[in-house]
Amino acid sequence: MIRKAALLTLLTALLASPAGMAGTAAAAPPPGRVAAAAPADPLLVSEITPEVVRVATAPITVSGTVSGTPGSFVRVAVRYSRDRPFASRAEMAAYLSEQGYATTNWNTRVQATALDQSGKLPFRFTVTPGELGMPRPGVYPFEIEMTDAATGQRLGIERTFLTYAPKGEQIPKVKLAVALPIVDRPHRADDATFMDDDLSASLTSGRLASLLQTAQDTGDGVTWFVDPALLDDVRVLSSGTRSVRGTRRNADPAAGQWLNGLRSALTDKTVVATPYADPDVAALVHHGLDKQAAASIQRGASLATELLGREIHGTTAWPAGGKIDRDAVDELAMSGVTSVLLSGDALPPRAAAQDTGQDALQNAQSVPPPAQTTPDGAARLDTVADNPLTALLADPTLSEVLGGNVSAPGAAMLARQRFLAETAMIAFEQQTQQTGQAGQTGQTGQGTTAKPVSRTVIAAPESHLWTPDPAFVSSLLQAASSAPWLRMTSLDSVKPGRAGVPRADLTYSEHDRQAELSRSYLATVRKLERKADAVATVTEEHTDVFHTAILRLASASWRGDGKRALSFAGQVQKAIDERIDDVSVLDTPRAVAGSNGQVPVSVANNLDKDIEIKIRVTSGNKARLAIDWDNGVYTTPTTKILAGRSQLVNVPVIVRNEGGDASISVQLLTDGDEKYGSAVRVVVRATGYTGIALVIVGAAVVIMLAAVVMRILRRRSRKAFPFDGPSDEDGPPGDRQGAVPAERTQSP
Repeated sequence: MIRKAALLTLLTALLASPAGMAGTAAAAPPPGRVAAAAPADPLLVSEITPEVVRVATAPITVSGTVSGTPGSFVRVAVRYSRDRPFASRAEMAAYLSEQGYATTNWNTRVQATALDQSGKLPFRFTVTPGELGMPRPGVYPFEIEMTDAATGQRLGIERTFLTYAPKGEQIPKVKLAVALPIVDRPHRADDATFMDDDLSASLTSGRLASLLQTAQDTGDGVTWFVDPALLDDVRVLSSGTRSVRGTRRNADPAAGQWLNGLRSALTDKTVVATPYADPDVAALVHHGLDKQAAASIQRGASLATELLGREIHGTTAWPAGGKIDRDAVDELAMSGVTSVLLSGDALPPRAAAQDTGQDALQNAQSVPPPAQTTPDGAARLDTVADNPLTALLADPTLSEVLGGNVSAPGAAMLARQRFLAETAMIAFEQQTQQTGQAGQTGQTGQGTTAKPVSRTVIAAPESHLWTPDPAFVSSLLQAASSAPWLRMTSLDSVKPGRAGVPRADLTYSEHDRQAELSRSYLATVRKLERKADAVATVTEEHTDVFHTAILRLASASWRGDGKRALSFAGQVQKAIDERIDDVSVLDTPRAVAGSNGQVPVSVANNLDKDIEIKIRVTSGNKARLAIDWDNGVYTTPTTKILAGRSQLVNVPVIVRNEGGDASISVQLLTDGDEKYGSAVRVVVRATGYTGIALVIVGAAVVIMLAAVVMRILRRRSRKAFPFDGPSDEDGPPGDRQGAVPAERTQSP
């Protein structure tokens, strides 16, 4: 019975298939075999050609492969609508999401067969637009369905579109601008330290290699947003030895090749510099880091110019997620930005106010309101600056298709079909609108069809960390360039035009705010920024060693990657602290005697640059040791200390309460009175015995003077009274020198 049922089903399917449709029936399955559950993705559509139907008699080929249980019977069908093309992009979206499509006039072509022993079998359909019954130019629904031949259960379905644009048909032109990012997360913390080896791998066979290939394969119609921080990381990687978390690594020649390849690929193409490290501008502005946001914009343009070897402007900003609020827009405008690339739903069209008179006129004429159309891709955005910004609004659907994942088999082909159909529908919307206007003017006798107004649409991947498929992007842009309704244009040529529609204010939801870099993390960045400013200010040339490191910490790529961001911040803090420690106060104990005196304080500059610094000294115990200066605080004027030298400063102090051990606190200050490093405690030993020491010294001096005076007096007394005769104290006469014996004085 099972075998008979299967054969009956197959014969019914074949009879339902009209003549001329490609497809054959295979042998019946072995006795007792029934259809089993199909595996995942059992239907693969690999080809629909041509992608745009231009001739009514030209064949349309649909081919692919079905898979399942070997020997099971399946039914492959193509279905299309003979009724009418889509009236709007909203209908196209409803069709893809299975939310219904307003037609019952479906035609079906069927191919029924049995799967081979491998469980796979190719299918192929060939049909012409005339056979499909396409009544006029437009975008038509087209789907390929695979079902179980025995049970009718759907095993797989692919919904796509056929675009019919016959030659000779006047279709309004649509300008298409495509923006692609060459952006990556930072790989260096401080300028000298790479935190990982991921950059090397990405340049050779990863995401950045794909970006380079994409840049090389695309034409001049694309606008490239390049992050100078990425180029800077690659340059450092290629230029010499580097430190990877304390380990020395040699230069990477592949990095130099990538950078040279990118320079060559972007020659004569439109390039825009992102702010340095692609910062989270909204988060910076919301947390009081406006100065950093402005600095990243200025740094980005100048560094991109240096690294790419030609003038690169940074006057177009592309915020993370394509969303921004008024505060951030104002900051961008004041920083020199003239246009901002946003998602189209960030500045949605505003519903027109109801006009009672116009409604009455339309009702009287029984003319339906025009269908909703895709708005132009540019709008005016007022700011607090003198000049408004141009809001460049990327179409969400086109951007999703361009930046989507097409790694699955057949996905690239279907995505390309979708992109072409969406842009064609935009052109047909204009045609429909103009036809409606012509009907209205014809009834009033005022003229015929109005001249179509050209519109611009923008496509840009939704994520800056997008991983492209170079072959898909290249084929998509080639197909767009050859589409009769599209004309490629650069982003900087897009300006608000006559096709603009009223728009509501910027939308920035609570979800958008929660996606920003967190308050606690940015508090850490702000603290490090203050310390980095102190390091820069203390040098005579105000050398900003950690400027770019702080900017990298504010990258929007850290959204959702807080752990990695904190590790980078920790390394930057370590590097800043090490540099601060190179200017130090010698904390060896000092001594002072007496009730007042001076304590020497020594500051050593171990940097390779001269510094200008102030020294502030306060007492740690005023009851025992007081500073004899302004309100007990001694602050030196700005003092220059040469590189590799020390400076000695004497601090006047007063010893109280018999002295003893006390301490002073020495704090180094920048020229702007900002703290430089932490305060250092220096022990001071104050004896307090100066009075007793003076008495002792004075008494010794008196005794010494008395002895000297007595000796002088004795010498003077000997000169005044010479010896003239013997004295009792002189001893016997014969013992005195020069005495003459008495007997020798007599005569003979």
